[in-house]
Amino acid sequence: MPARRLLSLLGGAAILAACATDPPTAEDVAAETETRQVAQLMRVGRSTREGGDLASALTLFRRAHALAPDQPAPLVAVARTAAAMGSRVEAAEAYGMAVARAPDDAEVRLAYGKLLLAMGRPQPAAGQFRAAIELAPEDYRSYNALGVARDLTGDHEGAQQSYIDGLEVAPDALAMRNNLALSLALAGEHEEAARVLGEVVADPAATVFHRKTLSLVYGLAGDMDKAAEVARTALGEADVRAAVDYYRSLRALSATDRAAAVFGGGAAAAAP
Repeated sequence: MPARRLLSLLGGAAILAACATDPPTAEDVAAETETRQVAQLMRVGRSTREGGDLASALTLFRRAHALAPDQPAPLVAVARTAAAMGSRVEAAEAYGMAVARAPDDAEVRLAYGKLLLAMGRPQPAAGQFRAAIELAPEDYRSYNALGVARDLTGDHEGAQQSYIDGLEVAPDALAMRNNLALSLALAGEHEEAARVLGEVVADPAATVFHRKTLSLVYGLAGDMDKAAEVARTALGEADVRAAVDYYRSLRALSATDRAAAVFGGGAAAAAP
């Protein structure tokens, strides 16, 4: 056989050998099937949650987690759905496991921290917010949330620095300017708080909410006449009287309880 013909045959055999693949093992088939099942459970779960059936969605996400315990996505879905149902303990446990599996996910850290705040745990929440800032320093929401966590622990100076740091990232973020003013008021710096809130209220993007906050700042300062005057720009007379009574009750609280009331137990961290 001519050498050229032999080389051609050998080359063809090599190509055929290269194209041949081993049949999939049982483990490969099982893994592929599991991946498809998890994806389907997640897809149906999201659709079910969007349809308003949270309980069924939670069951589907739990099944997805059982099939893929090392994946963070099912855990995050469990956490968000459980939190929406008011099952904060399960939600916190799921977020904690999700963070362990995806420690570099800033969104998960931020969501976990907000849940911890809502559960009255500002110190561990602050740790999650700090981690989120390290991972995504351009996201002002984590600075705002960290500020709220610090205010709730009585660290108003640290809180104000967090808001200021966040405002360097997002100068137009009214939520942080609003919370900075509240922090100043809680620290007894009422004039500065009113000045900051005055600028917020003058912003074209300001809402009735910000005028109510300015009224609150005057109330915390003990200037009930000015608080009522500002409140009348947003409320009816009966609500104005109720607001003034509320401000008086705030002034009678301990510093810790006053901060919790002012920041809504951490709800201010979720403001956009």
